[in-house]
Amino acid sequence: MRTRPLAIAVVCLTLSPLARAAEPVAASATPPPQASAPPPHEPGFSDRFFRGTSPGALPAEKALIVGTLYAGSLTSVGFGIASLLSAGGHSDDAETFKLQQPAGFCADLASRACVDYRSMLSDERSARTTGMMLLGVGGLLALGGALTAELWQNHAAAPRLALEIDRSGVFFGASANF
Repeated sequence: MRTRPLAIAVVCLTLSPLARAAEPVAASATPPPQASAPPPHEPGFSDRFFRGTSPGALPAEKALIVGTLYAGSLTSVGFGIASLLSAGGHSDDAETFKLQQPAGFCADLASRACVDYRSMLSDERSARTTGMMLLGVGGLLALGGALTAELWQNHAAAPRLALEIDRSGVFFGASANF
């Protein structure tokens, strides 16, 4: 059951380039003129997720970084959904346990039944909080991927990293053109 969202995402990503609709051809008596060169490939809507709206060839560095951000987003959202489903299971378990106990079983907070029930509620809250945080992180990673794809110009120079080590310490620098 946990692999179903991943399988759906893989199918959607695989079929999205194939889903572009062909332009309708008008019926006419004269055949269309033959072009000597094929028309230039126009990027589709799904290409924008990596390429952005800037012209030029997609740099490999940009594709790697944007792809990593999107993969992290999908992973985080997947684990977040799994955690929320687990929280629902913990909630059902706690409710079933509560219904099996006599009324007022938590009047004594130190009783074994009350301690077990509160532990189940704590597990449910923990799983729900983790799931919501993972969904939020997944959304932020997707936003980061989209902003990187849009703001990183395809014709700009690749980012540069520098590491300098000398007697006074270690220095790290990064530069990029956006």
